[in-house]
Amino acid sequence: MRADGARDKFLRGATAIQELIEPMVTGQPYPIKGLVVYGTNLLHTVPNVPRTKEALQKLDFVMAIDVLPQDHIAWSDVVLPEATYLERYDELWACSHKTPYIALREPAVEPLGNSKPGWWIARELGIRLGLEEFFPWQTAEDYLNERLSSIGLTVQSLHEQGGVVIQKGKPYLADFEKEGASPFATQSKKVELYSAALERDRLDPMPVYRPVGEPPAGMFRLLYGRHPLHTFAKTQNTPVLNELYPENEVWLNEDVAARLGIHDGDKVWLENQDGAKSGPIKVKATQRIRQDAVYMVHGFGHNAPGLRRAHQRGASDTAVQTRYALDPISGGAGLRVNFVRLVKEA
Repeated sequence: MRADGARDKFLRGATAIQELIEPMVTGQPYPIKGLVVYGTNLLHTVPNVPRTKEALQKLDFVMAIDVLPQDHIAWSDVVLPEATYLERYDELWACSHKTPYIALREPAVEPLGNSKPGWWIARELGIRLGLEEFFPWQTAEDYLNERLSSIGLTVQSLHEQGGVVIQKGKPYLADFEKEGASPFATQSKKVELYSAALERDRLDPMPVYRPVGEPPAGMFRLLYGRHPLHTFAKTQNTPVLNELYPENEVWLNEDVAARLGIHDGDKVWLENQDGAKSGPIKVKATQRIRQDAVYMVHGFGHNAPGLRRAHQRGASDTAVQTRYALDPISGGAGLRVNFVRLVKEA
């Protein structure tokens, strides 16, 4: 560990992909030369998009595995098209609820084009890297049958039962009825409001409230969230969902809109405290938001021509998130620390 604690800081925050961008650019605390992008849209997930692009330019190799031609695909050296969830087997879904069950996800149709299931991509890459011993199975069914053998089931028998098997047994907490057993992985085996383990690591043993900064004059705190019809930045191009909600809006308090001479339905650009811009986006003037904040649905503003329905529809909240606050305990990033002004479109 470096004496100045820089490596310690990096490792504590390494659960957040934001913290991986810096070593890609600077080579500190160690150089990163390659990146495999899977299950995320780099340019709609990671704050400070210009820094992410700089990091991608520094890398020797970038490989993307995706089901859609998303924005970051253009930055990749190799693209492996993955089959969608309706075209592939996935890992078993084992749930330890009050009534435990195991569910099977299997393909409904064959993969289109040259797309391949994720398990096939992982196995083929492993074999070509000389790691055959870790993939001692030929098909997804072989793998799942091995997993199911411990409870006397197979893919076929699970399929015959409708794809879901209710397991016999006790609810989760009943496993801890024995004397001295506990479901809590703490030293006291109880719920701990004060964490001695965090204190030993020189972290707050109890949550400490730290007030956030107020918006500068003429600016609003940028809030963002999900829409019930869409999943992150993945479904804006899906025909039915796009038809129901094709683009996002920026919510602005109705009284503030009147003072600024902005009307419901006007198009504006968002400009944040560091000069980053996003838009154009329609204004939704409403009383359902406080006067010092604006709100927008996450996942829009794609700049990928291959997403022909979602291409340049609405605005990206990520584009105006150039700052974030990193939690030293979990590594989670707080992104609602950016402020924007509204610039009316000419």
